[in-house]
Amino acid sequence: MIDGGVDDVVNGDDEDLLLLALRRAELMIARQGVLFRKCRDLATERDNLQSAIDNLPSPIFFKDRAGIYSGCNKAFESFIGLPANKVRGASVYDVAPEELAKVYEAADEELMQRGGVQIYEAEVCYADGKYRTVTFHKAVTRDPVSGEVNGLAGSMLDITERKRLEEQLKRAAERDALTDAYNRRRFFELADSAEDRAKKTSASLSILVLDVDHFKQINDRFGHACGDAALNHIVGLLKNVLQAPHIFARAGGEEFYCLLEECGLDDAFTIAERIRGAVETTPHMHGEQVIPMRVSIGVASVADGEKVSQTIARADDALYCAKQAGRNRVCMA
Repeated sequence: MIDGGVDDVVNGDDEDLLLLALRRAELMIARQGVLFRKCRDLATERDNLQSAIDNLPSPIFFKDRAGIYSGCNKAFESFIGLPANKVRGASVYDVAPEELAKVYEAADEELMQRGGVQIYEAEVCYADGKYRTVTFHKAVTRDPVSGEVNGLAGSMLDITERKRLEEQLKRAAERDALTDAYNRRRFFELADSAEDRAKKTSASLSILVLDVDHFKQINDRFGHACGDAALNHIVGLLKNVLQAPHIFARAGGEEFYCLLEECGLDDAFTIAERIRGAVETTPHMHGEQVIPMRVSIGVASVADGEKVSQTIARADDALYCAKQAGRNRVCMA
């Protein structure tokens, strides 16, 4: 029996069935080999993809349809302070403060319902506890067979420094470099907006033009550094007296404009007197030196059909009258 061949153990009637079974087994082994190679190739592609995204500087993450993290790159691990195996299976509530997690969750759900891509700015809390501003770039992923949304992929771009620079540029465009008060250009932008609001609501709008009396004498006697400090002293007093929605700006030199919304001529005069009194009773201290300061102020209210620039011209005329009348006083146009 041991020395026999297949013909000794298989009847002639079973030979065809055995050959068919062997052929099927051969085909199954071949298919399993193909499947194995495909699985190996997919694993290689996955590892190559993971290696590629791990070398990218931006945090990248993947989530399933339920919003649960299914993967990430090294940059995301560093951002979140957790290894990938801890990120997988976590939700946004496990890796972010609740107030931020709610924002991310709502954005994810909106994207998965709508499909396509999504770009938005949001705050994030890094592993070190510091908050930074990022731009999220996200897109849905789809099942290759059904085409149904099965999750999303996203990346984060840190724009904190860019936002800081933008804010600095915006501030430089709007603010006086010496006093940090609004500059003349920004004042007229805000005045135009206030003028439009006043027309819609029939509210009063008034202008003060303020000039520091004998400012040149301060510069000549105590120096320009003292003069600069004196202007900042005036700005501090204006901040104390003027409350929102009123604003002021340094028009140039020692002259300031004040814009008083919902304020008629009489109330504007009262506010101007309050400013004048604050300046008169609060001298500027230059070291041990007490430097008395005074201001003259012109007041005007925007008339029907009048532009703010025209009102400023009338307030400036009133300021001239205050100067001519002896300074340290308020005059109305």
